Amino acid sequence: MERSLVDLMPRSQLIGYIATWLAAFALISASIVALEYNRLESRFDTLSQNITLQVAQQLNEQQMALESFAHSLSALDEFNYPRAKLSAQSLLQHSPNLYMLAIASRVEPDQRQAFEQYMATAEARGYHIQTATADTPGNPARDLYPVVLLVPERPEARSLLGLDLASEPSALGGRLSGVVAPSGMSKPIQLGNGPGYLLYHAIDSRFVTRSHQQPGQFSHYALLAVSAEALFAPEPINEPGFSLRLISQESADTPAVTLFESPPAPGLALPIAAMTGSHRFGELLQGLELRIEYQPSWQALDHWHLAGLLGGLCLLMLQAYWVLRRVWRTRQHLLEQQHSLYNKAHFDHLTGLPNTNLLLDRLEQAIRSAQRTASRVAVFFLDLDDFKQVNDAWGHDVGDQLLIQIGVRLRESMRSEDTVARIHGDEFVILIPIFSGERQLDRIRGKLEALFERPFKVGEIVLNQSGSFGLAVYPEDADDAEGLLGLADRQMYLRKQSRSEQRNAVRTA
Repeated sequence: MERSLVDLMPRSQLIGYIATWLAAFALISASIVALEYNRLESRFDTLSQNITLQVAQQLNEQQMALESFAHSLSALDEFNYPRAKLSAQSLLQHSPNLYMLAIASRVEPDQRQAFEQYMATAEARGYHIQTATADTPGNPARDLYPVVLLVPERPEARSLLGLDLASEPSALGGRLSGVVAPSGMSKPIQLGNGPGYLLYHAIDSRFVTRSHQQPGQFSHYALLAVSAEALFAPEPINEPGFSLRLISQESADTPAVTLFESPPAPGLALPIAAMTGSHRFGELLQGLELRIEYQPSWQALDHWHLAGLLGGLCLLMLQAYWVLRRVWRTRQHLLEQQHSLYNKAHFDHLTGLPNTNLLLDRLEQAIRSAQRTASRVAVFFLDLDDFKQVNDAWGHDVGDQLLIQIGVRLRESMRSEDTVARIHGDEFVILIPIFSGERQLDRIRGKLEALFERPFKVGEIVLNQSGSFGLAVYPEDADDAEGLLGLADRQMYLRKQSRSEQRNAVRTA
């Protein structure tokens, strides 16, 4: 009978091994996951800080350039557009990454026509103030703030030339004509290479020869057009799963507008929550918000950590293999011992035939079955004639080989459901658990007699051996195992005695 692992190893020890393996695996996995997550989080923080610092540095440089442009103009004794253009060109030599510099000058309603004529003459081209709304009785005349300078003159940004930035639909949404701060940021505009916005900075009001009509107004504003894509130059971080989004939102009531978006590079994402972060810039640019998202991919994992996890799993598997191999070898050893003990207890060591113990067990089972089915059981008792003479003449080795050959012939001549047993020395028993009638018993008798017709050969020795057998049938002759064996033994003895007397009579005659 095979045994389970619980039978071969104490339950507490087996449970201890399993718990140890599971705990070690869970501990190693949790440690690796925690280390990797902390490393990825730290990497996300580092990348986010680098991107944020890069954008903030670009914004600071642009604000400083705009302030420098405004201050250079305010230092002039008299404001004029040719000098402003030269100042802008000089500034571009030191900051070539600036998208566009411009000026918005206040023009009173009654000076509009004269201003357009002046600009057409100064710029050597047609100049027209692009007002969004007309002056009507319901809409009183007010000051205009058209753009009067574009450096460099980008064709894709030429649409801003002459646009009244004081009108409501404009980029600055009428801010320049009201009570406003000296500097600020416009709503998003569309530039040649994508979305952007305007930064404005007031030029000192001492150029004004007469007082303002409204408090907080300035006569001139320096403008800087900012391309959102240029803030991330030369290019965003090419990290799988890392995405950037720069949005502009003037207030909580207005919808957010995306100025720049960097989709994540393709990669097989890890099954963890994305890491997110955001940053709002200074007071001047408080409408700008940089949102960063990082969905780590498998490529971002540390190979050494994965190797450590695999190494730990290999060690656990080796330990499990060692323990299970020991258990398996113990199991095999026990099975071999059980098989050996079973064979010793139930089989003859010389011929391999069932011995008396197994014969009695099968005979009792056959009798119980016959009782249930009202059938019959036959037992043949076989004994070799003068077997002692073979041992005396040729030795016990030859006698043993003779017994082995007789056992082989008996097994070959009987059916698979019949039992051929060696019970003692040269005595054999053939158990027929089921037979159809006397004719079958006669055939078995014929097989037993024919078994000794051919001589036996052991090496070079040829032996002519004979045997005597007796028969007992259940339930006619006996109703139990001992009775059947005893009666078959007596029948065999009588048959052997009768044959011996016949041989003696022949020799005497």
